[in-house]
Amino acid sequence: MDYYNLEVRQQLSLYIHALSSFCLKGHNPYPFAKNMHLIFENKSRLSQMLDQWEIDDSEKLKEKLDWFFQTGHRKEFRDSSMLLSGLSISERTAFIQSLPDGDPRTAKLIVSNHYFTRLPGEGIAAYDHSWCVYACCAGYELGYLTEEDKWRMVAVCVREARIAYSSWKDYAIGYAAGADFTESSSSLEYVNKNQDYLIKLLIAPDSPLRHISLSY
Repeated sequence: MDYYNLEVRQQLSLYIHALSSFCLKGHNPYPFAKNMHLIFENKSRLSQMLDQWEIDDSEKLKEKLDWFFQTGHRKEFRDSSMLLSGLSISERTAFIQSLPDGDPRTAKLIVSNHYFTRLPGEGIAAYDHSWCVYACCAGYELGYLTEEDKWRMVAVCVREARIAYSSWKDYAIGYAAGADFTESSSSLEYVNKNQDYLIKLLIAPDSPLRHISLSY
C-alpha cells in the first residue's frame, strides 16, 4: 500500500476512524465514534491513555507499537486456547473449575473457553489492531511519531486486519473477546456493558464501519 499517495491516505483515514472507534466504551460513546477527530484533538485524553501504558516519549511508544505488531495480547490468548484444545466441552469446564482459588489463569481461561469456537483463526487480533491504530494516532498528535511513521504503521495494521477478518462482524467479536480477555473479566463484563454500542457500530447507517469494507 502506497501510503504516500493522497487517495491511499484518504482511504487509510477511513480505516483509522473505523478501527479506532472500537476503542471507545462507557456512557453513550457512539456520538464520538462518528467523530473520532474530537478524540484525537483532545491531547489531555490521549496523554492519559498513553500514561496507562507508561508511555511518555517516542522510544517507549515505538516499543509498545512493536509489541502490538510482533506479539500483542493475541499470543497469550492463543496460548490460553491451546491449553484447552483437545478437551471436550465438559473437560474444559472441569479443568477450569479444578484450578485453585486465586489462580491468575482462571478468568482468562473462562473467556478463552467462552469464545473457543466463536472466533476466526486470528482470535483476538482485532483488539491489538484497533489499539495499535489508536496509539499510532495518539503518538502522532502528541509528537512522539512522525507523520510518515504514523501512516506506515497504520497501513500495516490495516493490512493485517483485512487479512485476519473478512467482515466487521467477525472483527467486532474478536475485539470484544480481546477486551474481556485483557481485562480478565470472567463475567464477560465488557460484552455485557458494551453490546449495544457494538451492535450500533455494525448496523447504524451513519456508523464509520459503513464507509469502508474490511474484506478484500
